Amino acid sequence: MTHLTTVLRAATAAALMGSFAYLGIGIGIGTASAEPDNGNPADVDTLAESLSKGYDLTNCAPQPINPGELAELVCDQSADSAGPAEPRYVLFANTDAMNGKFKAGLNDETLTSCGESQSPTTWHQGTSGTAGQVACGTHDGAAEIIWTTDAKNVLSDIRGANTDVPSLYRWWQNNG
Repeated sequence: MTHLTTVLRAATAAALMGSFAYLGIGIGIGTASAEPDNGNPADVDTLAESLSKGYDLTNCAPQPINPGELAELVCDQSADSAGPAEPRYVLFANTDAMNGKFKAGLNDETLTSCGESQSPTTWHQGTSGTAGQVACGTHDGAAEIIWTTDAKNVLSDIRGANTDVPSLYRWWQNNG
């Protein structure tokens, strides 16, 4: 290859690369995409205080939030074989948004009893008054427990690895 051919090929390659860069073609070139809104870190920390036993920010990850939500965490499968396969926790800006999402979530459930109570029902923490609402059922072949923690505007949803609602409900009573 002559020196002139080498120079012309190098010039052509440089011109093409410049064109690609101008057009934004290529790996790592172009405009930056917007990062998803995973909420304010302080709200994520607030939500983390409401996680079930065995969960924290080392095994739960922030998720993109929807209107009315302040933070959302999705967690790994529980180390406890009776525990949930897919837990999700959402902090809402207000009670109305939380209750609306709770009621909407029931539309997809085949409701069953929660222990001895018909679902949905209320739940209590200790001897205090009502702490929130709870619903038990199945969806797409898996047991689910959905509950609100009214004082914190938190909606939680745990999904089992199978259809055993009573077992998942007992786990929730002990750990939720």
